[in-house]
Amino acid sequence: MDWNTLSAEDAARLILDHRERGAPLPVPPPAERPAGIAQAYAIQEALQALIEARGARPIGWKIGCTNAAARAHLGLDGPFYGRLYDAVTEPSPADFPALPGFFRVFEPEIGLRIARDLPPTGAPYDAAAIAAATDALVPAIEIVGSRLEPWTEAGAALVTADNASHGCWVHGTPVTDWTAFDPMDSPIALQVDGGEPVLGRGRNVDGGPFGAAAWLANALAAKGRYLRAGDFVSTGTVAPPVAVGAGQTARADFGALGMVEVRIGA
Repeated sequence: MDWNTLSAEDAARLILDHRERGAPLPVPPPAERPAGIAQAYAIQEALQALIEARGARPIGWKIGCTNAAARAHLGLDGPFYGRLYDAVTEPSPADFPALPGFFRVFEPEIGLRIARDLPPTGAPYDAAAIAAATDALVPAIEIVGSRLEPWTEAGAALVTADNASHGCWVHGTPVTDWTAFDPMDSPIALQVDGGEPVLGRGRNVDGGPFGAAAWLANALAAKGRYLRAGDFVSTGTVAPPVAVGAGQTARADFGALGMVEVRIGA
């Protein structure tokens, strides 16, 4: 199917239909994918409108591919963003269905809770401005999930259009006093069934968590949108993504920020 022959609304309906039916959505040849990132975000916004029309409430944003390793995995040249929704957000510990045929990887991420609106000002936001506007850090696991098949060959535009391939966000308790946690250098470990941990730190994200969120604030401002008080921002994986199979349990240890646990159904 040539996605360039579809309106943004029709492409969004196609994505949502495959998500709701649990059906694989074949990745087309490169020439038949959305022509560029602007078209991809137009589809994403149409998809978000459909999701919200079904009753889901946006609670913030996710950022993807915020480090060179993640970009290399997908063959991308920059980050992208999507929406977080209450309907696919759970407190830890959480259970997530196995969903056969659903591409799924787990990413340990440092979340932020924004304390005040950050509208466009004519000047770019930087990491310090984001830190000053953050009232809590939030330990989290993002479940990256998609019906695009094969997802690793989907490319930047399709992944972006698919609400940045967001599956679910599982979070710990927001921490308002994070003096015991260094957002850049405190170690973070993700284990599956108690196996060998995958290790990471906040500095593995471009500019650290606050720098990544500054990129998001500026990207939204360029489209006339902005971060609002109460928004959560999941700032990208601090460690290599991990595949978690049916019946397995993943635990992410954020030290002073706490632990996040997700179990995949059998």
